Amino acid sequence: MKVVALVSGGKDSTYNMMKCVEDGHEIIALAHAHPPEDAAHEELDSYLFQTVGSSAVATIAECMDLPFYLQVIAGSAVTQTLDYELTKDDETEDLFALLSNVKKHHPDVAGVSVGAIFSSYQANRVQHVCDRLGLKMLAYLWHREQVELLQEMVRSGVEAILIKVAAFGLGKNELGNTLKQVMPKLLSLSEKYGIHACGEGGEYESFTLDCPLFKRRIVIDEVETVTHSPDTYSPVLYLKLKTLHTVPNLVISLTWIAKICFIDSSHLTTSRYVASSVAGSAPRVATDHSPTADGANVDVNELSLQLPRPAHEYALAFTDHIYCMNEMSKLGRKGRMQELFNFLHLRVEMFSRKHPTHIDIWRDMINSGYDRALIVEDDVDFELDSVAVINQALSALNSTSADWDILYVGHCSMEENQRKANTAYSRLHKSTHPFCTSGYLLSRNGAKKLFAYFIEHYQQARALDVQLVALIKRKLLKSYSVYPPIVYQRRDLYPSDDGLELKIAKKMKNSAWNEALAFVPRLANWVDPLDSVYLHPAYKHIPSWMEDGNTVN
Repeated sequence: MKVVALVSGGKDSTYNMMKCVEDGHEIIALAHAHPPEDAAHEELDSYLFQTVGSSAVATIAECMDLPFYLQVIAGSAVTQTLDYELTKDDETEDLFALLSNVKKHHPDVAGVSVGAIFSSYQANRVQHVCDRLGLKMLAYLWHREQVELLQEMVRSGVEAILIKVAAFGLGKNELGNTLKQVMPKLLSLSEKYGIHACGEGGEYESFTLDCPLFKRRIVIDEVETVTHSPDTYSPVLYLKLKTLHTVPNLVISLTWIAKICFIDSSHLTTSRYVASSVAGSAPRVATDHSPTADGANVDVNELSLQLPRPAHEYALAFTDHIYCMNEMSKLGRKGRMQELFNFLHLRVEMFSRKHPTHIDIWRDMINSGYDRALIVEDDVDFELDSVAVINQALSALNSTSADWDILYVGHCSMEENQRKANTAYSRLHKSTHPFCTSGYLLSRNGAKKLFAYFIEHYQQARALDVQLVALIKRKLLKSYSVYPPIVYQRRDLYPSDDGLELKIAKKMKNSAWNEALAFVPRLANWVDPLDSVYLHPAYKHIPSWMEDGNTVN
C-alpha cells in the first residue's frame, strides 16, 4: 500500500513509519501541519498537533528524499470532546485540507501513517478525516505498553532528542539529550510518579535526528531555550531549532574521503577513479588512460564515490549495537569519529561521558538487552571491508557452533599476529595476547562475565587490556581475534597515555604503529594480574561462576 506519513518530527511518527515499511507498505510522501508564520510562539498548545520543532520538520523529508506537504494550522480545538463531527474552524479541518492536497497530487495513496499511541482525541480525528477521504489509518503503536515501546524505539535505531519538557523531574538538563540518554530517568519517573514513558501525557516532546529510513542524518547547529511556563517545580521549556543541516550518508566525494583518511589529496588527480554503484561490488581504480565501462574517461574532481549499502539501511547483521567510547572534553575526536561512521554507513552511539569506562558500556549493554555489541574507542580508524570481515568471522564461529565471549577486531600484540588460523576462516584464530581494547565485539554472556568480575576485581594500577588477557590465559574468557586487525588506533593523531608507547608513536603513521609495537616489552615483562601474589587480599579467589563457565544473573 502506498502511504503518506503524518510527521510531527518526533519519535512516534518516525517509528510508525518504520513499522509501515516493515509491514510491506511504501512511504511516498510526508505531510505536516505547522503554526502560522505570525504566531507569537512555535508552541501552540494544540490538542491535535505537535508544533515544537515544526520549523525543522522539512529536513526529515530531505533525509528521506520524499515530497513534503505543508498546511497552516488556522483553526483551534473548537470541539474538545473525544468524538468528532465536522466543525467549522476546528483544527481537524486543517488536517483534512492537508491530506486532501496530498491525495490530489498522489491519487494512488491509500494509507496514512500516524504515530498515535494513547490519545483517543487524536486517533478519532485522524480516523474521521481518513474515512472522509477513503484512506486507511495505520497506527502500529496504538495502545502499546509504553515502557516496552520506548525501549524498542531506542533499540531499533531511532535517534531522537528531547526538545520540550513539561513534567516534574524533567528540566533544562534533559533538553537536547537523546532518548537513550534520558531513558533511565524516564523509566524511573514512570515507576515513581506514573508519568507516561513515551510522553503521551505531554510530559515531553522529541525531534528525530536519524533513523534507519533516513538517507541523511540531521545535525543541529544552533538552538535557543525558550521558557514557555516558568513553573517552580515543573517548568515548561522547549528548544527552538534555529539552524541545522543534514549530513550525506550515501554519496561522498573523493576529496572528502582523503580528508577523513588524512591523505594528501593532491595526488588523486593523477588517476581516474571509477565507482561501481552495483550493490556488493567494490569501487574500481583505473589509470589515466583507462576508460570507464561506457568508454569515457572520468575526472576525479567531478566524480563522487557511491558505496554499496544494504537495502534495509544501517541495519547491521553482525551486532545489535555499536558503542564508541568518548570523553566529553575531547570534542575533536567525537567529530572525526562521527564523520568516519557516516562514511562507513555505521549507526553508532557516541558513549560520551566525563570519565567513560569500558565497564560503563558493559553495564549499559546488559541493561539494554543487547545480545552482542561492537565497542570501539574514539581514536581509531577502520578498514573499508570491516563489516564483511566481521560477518565472515562470525559465520565461521557459527558454522562450528563455537561459543565465544569476546571477538577482538582491533589489537596490538605482535604475538597475536603470529598465530595461525585455527577456524574455518583464515583470518580468525583463538586469542593469546590480544593487547589493546581499540575494538572488540562482546556477546551478552561475555558482558555479564566481565561486568561481574571487574566490579569486584578491577585493579586500577593495571591496564584493562592486561587484565583481560589474564582472563583469556586462564581460560576464563572465550576469546577470538581477527588478523590482520580491521580496527587500528591512530597513534599518529592521538598518542597513547602509555609513556613508552608515546615515544614510539612519534615515528608512526596510520596502522604502521602495529609493527613498532614489537619493541614494546609488554610480553617480556608479562605479569599475570590474577596471580595470587598480586591480588588484593580481599580478592584472593576466583568466583566459582567463572571457573565453571556459568553466566551472571
